[in-house]
Amino acid sequence: MELNEFFNLVEEIFNNLPQDIKLLLENIEITVEEKDKGYLLGFYRGVPYKERGPYYNFVLPDKIVLFKEEIENAANQENISIREKIKKVLLHEIGHYLGFNEEKLRDLGVY
Repeated sequence: MELNEFFNLVEEIFNNLPQDIKLLLENIEITVEEKDKGYLLGFYRGVPYKERGPYYNFVLPDKIVLFKEEIENAANQENISIREKIKKVLLHEIGHYLGFNEEKLRDLGVY
């Protein structure tokens, strides 16, 4: 799959997330990179939503990065669609944005 096609799929999945989740997403950028230098499917970098205080302003956007090649490989290994794997990874990283740790994300089924 071409990178721009993958990004369009990410954008479509994001646009179809429940509105109550999207309303919580403030000052965040979602990007796609071809490949990670390691094994990550995605990552979140920033100040989690629940840790933002009254002085949280004038800061660069938080960032979610999805890694195309690793997601495609994981989908293939798990015998699921790329779309389904993108959704799981995106929800996982949004969970980190919301302040959830790995244990909580496992409990929610987005691991």
